[in-house]
Amino acid sequence: MSNPSYDLLLFLESYIYGRFALVDFKAYDTGKEGGYILVVEGDYSEEDVRAIERNRIFHRTIVYKDEGRLGIHIITYEKREFPWLNVVMFLLTLVSTFFAGAINVGANPFGPGILEGWIFSLPLLAILGAHEFGHYLVARRFGIPASLPYFIPFPSLIGTMGAVIRLRGLLPSRRSLLYMAFAGPIAGFVVALPVLAVGLTMSEVVDADVGGIRLIFGEPLIFKLLRWIVLGSLPPGKDLLIHPVAFAGWVGVFVTALNLIPLGQLDGGHILYGLLPKLHRKVGWAIILALLPAGLLWNGWWVWAFIGLLMGPYHPPAVFNERLITRSEKIVGVLSLIMLILSFIPVPIRVQ
Repeated sequence: MSNPSYDLLLFLESYIYGRFALVDFKAYDTGKEGGYILVVEGDYSEEDVRAIERNRIFHRTIVYKDEGRLGIHIITYEKREFPWLNVVMFLLTLVSTFFAGAINVGANPFGPGILEGWIFSLPLLAILGAHEFGHYLVARRFGIPASLPYFIPFPSLIGTMGAVIRLRGLLPSRRSLLYMAFAGPIAGFVVALPVLAVGLTMSEVVDADVGGIRLIFGEPLIFKLLRWIVLGSLPPGKDLLIHPVAFAGWVGVFVTALNLIPLGQLDGGHILYGLLPKLHRKVGWAIILALLPAGLLWNGWWVWAFIGLLMGPYHPPAVFNERLITRSEKIVGVLSLIMLILSFIPVPIRVQ
């Protein structure tokens, strides 16, 4: 049987001592995975990095690079169990979104009519699933301890409160956190766009003045652009009755915008911390303060301000804090900002 202490000593003697200066060391054990994170300084080549990553002493080794520094993430074990809770929560969310979808198409959800809800449920879950599995797969790639996605059923207009993955233990590297945070919104956004476009082709142009009480959904810039591409300009006095598929795409775009708000540990908060950690707290407080008057436009922003206060405009530090920001990271930041601008809706829902 392998001795962890002996294995670590062997690794240090084989790859670190005489080549690098060891400046930081962390050990972690989440019960699902465990290992060490070493920060070393010294000149290195790509061959040095490949040799460390290919070592056969440990289960898996990932190297995070910076100028004159390396973060070496040693994973000593990863425990894989059948995700019963994740599966049960997904099945419950499937039922709750089928229920919401059936209501959306005017079917009776308390019988066979609930099956008609697939037209809304499946596109929506595809978008949410792409978002969360984007996070999960990149987290696995960079060794960030993370759970499989948890889908959250909820009796509401859309039948869910979305989905989340849970980060466990230490954050190994700031750069890996940046890529993991970006992977979710970009994956969900890429799936939401064709869903929205197809849904718009299935939507119906109706008279704007139909009487009665209506829910009016705000149109983000990307919605306006796709509507113009797919349908052209609407005639005067006409409005668009969106199809349930288009509604699923709208929800996916809105979820993207909410996640990209640069606050706390939302995806946008992770991305901001990955790029500009010194600004993270200041921007977080500014966002919370901006949400208070925004609540006069839509009451939901007051809820988000409260959520922001609960989680705090703070971010746990990464063990390996890269000093160099590469062109790729800057591109990730620009793309994230573009997605936020295209997806954001000042007044998501209003009653008319």
